[in-house]
Amino acid sequence: MNIFRLRSESLHIFNTREAYSLVAASMFMGLFVSLSFQGMIAEMEDNTLLDRLILILGELAILVPALFVLNQRQIKFIQVLPLKKTSFLTILVSILFVTGVIGLVAIFETMVTPYFPVPEFLQQIETDLFSGNRLDNIILIVAACLVAPVAEEFLFRGILHQSIFYHFDSILPAMVIPTVIFALFHIAYLFYLPALIELVFLAMLLAWLMAKTANILIPILVHSLFNLSAFSSIFSADLDEASTLADLGIVSIILSIVLCVGGWIYFKNMGVVVLDEVYVIPSAQEKLH
Repeated sequence: MNIFRLRSESLHIFNTREAYSLVAASMFMGLFVSLSFQGMIAEMEDNTLLDRLILILGELAILVPALFVLNQRQIKFIQVLPLKKTSFLTILVSILFVTGVIGLVAIFETMVTPYFPVPEFLQQIETDLFSGNRLDNIILIVAACLVAPVAEEFLFRGILHQSIFYHFDSILPAMVIPTVIFALFHIAYLFYLPALIELVFLAMLLAWLMAKTANILIPILVHSLFNLSAFSSIFSADLDEASTLADLGIVSIILSIVLCVGGWIYFKNMGVVVLDEVYVIPSAQEKLH
């Protein structure tokens, strides 16, 4: 069965107050689990594998508060996921679109890096991430390209985006508010302007695609491919970081622009999808009454 063709014309959402509370609890849970376990293994030698497993555990911990509340309210997990039927063409355009976006990001980084050197702490994070063996790298890719996109999109473009969108009946707050919180969640990148710009752009793009498709699997796919692009050096030791636009190649630059423009035109001509059947999940106080 093609999971992108799951048809769901109804949706259960939280009220905005509960949505904010769940996001805050989920962010705290993820950070608490990650930092707690990292502190426990800090003094251990050769802890790279455990560190990678903790990344997965931290991302999975994000889901715990929402899953607990959904279980208490007797709401199935799939009922809070927007899963409107999506055409194969839209899936294909999404893949091509994000490919172009990744290319433009590479162009952006090549142009700004000489003026905004990467801070040492970010360089150290990258060095630590890519210092593992093959098994360590496989686990890292699973964490970053599968677990993280699913958990984070469920939280930010699922619970939070949908609650805000149907509360305000407007796409703008549903794009802006989750983007701000999404950026705060990735706190390490707030201290490096180019990375912050990329992070905000990615979050806005994911929110836009969410609004245009009403299928959370599209943002998950795009998020996953975007993260996967960061691991290109793992797959090929011969890939060197481009220092000039000439290193990227004129064909690559033109192709990236064409794919981006084509994807933008395709989705721009699609209307914002509003589901007809949207139900607000009763709060704990309402259930008591």
